[in-house]
Amino acid sequence: MGTRGYVGCADANDPTLLHLRYVHLDADPDVMVPAITAIQQDTFGGDTAATVTALLRCTWAYLGADVTADATFLDGDTAITGVGMAIEANPANPPLTVPADRIEHLNGQWIYLLDPQANTLTVLTADDHDAPAATHTFADPGSSGAEVTP
Repeated sequence: MGTRGYVGCADANDPTLLHLRYVHLDADPDVMVPAITAIQQDTFGGDTAATVTALLRCTWAYLGADVTADATFLDGDTAITGVGMAIEANPANPPLTVPADRIEHLNGQWIYLLDPQANTLTVLTADDHDAPAATHTFADPGSSGAEVTP
C-alpha cells in the first residue's frame, strides 16, 4: 500500500520533459493501471486530455474512480469525485516538471504517463526511463477494455 509514484504526461512541445504529480499510496501497476483506466473511461468518458488535466491539478494520496464527494481519508485531504483523494487539492505550485532522463531522482518507484494524442498510458520504472514496463492503449469510448503491450 505504501508504493509511491507519479502520474502525468510528456510536454507537448518537448517530450523530453515530463509534467508530473505525486501519488502517495497504491502506485503499484496492479492498482494504478486499472484506477487510471477507470478514471479515463468512467469519469471522463474516454477523454484522455481531460483525464490528464484532472490528474495534474492535485497532489494525490491515492487515485480511484470510485471516490465520492463524501469520502474521507486523512484530515486535510479532499475527495475529488471520480478521480481520487487529494493531499493538496489546490496546490500553489504547478505540476513538477522534470527531464525524462532524471526520473531516477524522484521519490517514487513508478511513473504513469498519459498521452492524449496516442490515447495511451505508459508505465515506467524510476530506474529505467528508456524501457517502458508496459504501454496500455485506452479503449475507444463505447468499447470495453484496454489493449496491453508489454
